[in-house]
Amino acid sequence: MSEVVRIVPVRDRRAREVFLRLPARFYRGLPAWVPPLLADVRPQLDPEKGDYFKHSTGECYLAYRGAEPVGRIAALHNRRHLAAHADGAGFFGFFECEDDPATAAALLRAAEAWLRGAGLKVVRGPANFSVQDEAGVLLDGFEHAPMAGMGYTPPYYRRLLEAADYGKAKDLFVFRLTRADFRQEPFDRMCAVADRVAQGVTVRPIKLCDLPAEAGRMARIFAEAWQDNWGAQPITQAEFLKYSQAYRLFIDPELILLAERDGEPLGMMVAIPDMNEIIQRIGGRLWPLGWWSLLMQRKRVTGVRLFLLGVRKEARRLGLPVLFIRRYHQLLVNAPHLRQMEFSWILEDNHETIALIERIGGKRVQTLRLYEKAL
Repeated sequence: MSEVVRIVPVRDRRAREVFLRLPARFYRGLPAWVPPLLADVRPQLDPEKGDYFKHSTGECYLAYRGAEPVGRIAALHNRRHLAAHADGAGFFGFFECEDDPATAAALLRAAEAWLRGAGLKVVRGPANFSVQDEAGVLLDGFEHAPMAGMGYTPPYYRRLLEAADYGKAKDLFVFRLTRADFRQEPFDRMCAVADRVAQGVTVRPIKLCDLPAEAGRMARIFAEAWQDNWGAQPITQAEFLKYSQAYRLFIDPELILLAERDGEPLGMMVAIPDMNEIIQRIGGRLWPLGWWSLLMQRKRVTGVRLFLLGVRKEARRLGLPVLFIRRYHQLLVNAPHLRQMEFSWILEDNHETIALIERIGGKRVQTLRLYEKAL
């Protein structure tokens, strides 16, 4: 590459638009890639509007060769992560780059310098704001389109990061379970055990007519169930409510389950329809007809992503994950348009959950890796 790459901070709306639209050039030839909904991402990256910037700080950068943008990155000082974990970690996110180690190194150096200046000790990523958002570099399974909220990267990103002396922080697994692969006999045995030990426990969908109270129950479960989870940060009642309002057109209450005993919330499991199926077809463009496609086709998507499973400590021997999965399996069987469920992401060392998924026929289809480096 003849011209030297220069790194420029993103400070105005025009540069932010270049930042937003850059990824498409790196995914040509990757049919599984799902373009982002720019109307959704645009306000998130606006320091004056984005929820992240209400509690944390960051700096976005673009890499240019001459007048041509060839990469981007964000340095993220996530104060809520630090409050939860006190590990001195900052993040890099929204990383996209041409296949050139020098360009990637220049982008990463810019993010590292900013994070070092903020007093942080480790840089970790890629994670778009936090590991609970789109995170990781894809290591395998490039033929599988990502489900809603999941990351997807070209094969060469791994090489770019490792050439810049980044090492593995944690692997995140993606499992999928189809109706054809479901193993009924072992699952029936697990259900029989769960029914015995979980006497008095009811599993129900959330009540959309009582969302503030439901959001409070979910926040309470989340705070306890995810307290010790690697990389997790709290989700408040107000945030659960905001998510429900933002995605109210696509929420299916039958996919958001609460387990209770005598009215006391014990656990929850949250799934969402895979709207990426439609977003891919409309090329990430809502106008002029993309919104209509989303609204008209949302009830016919073929996949469901199960992405939040939490059980309070007092209820962890009650077999609640099995009871939740039974409800989802019933949905899979009774809805002809549904073909598969995805469990994502699952930490590589969450052996109990992995064993459960594999026992009922789930197959690991992708691995995403988070990298880190000492500052």
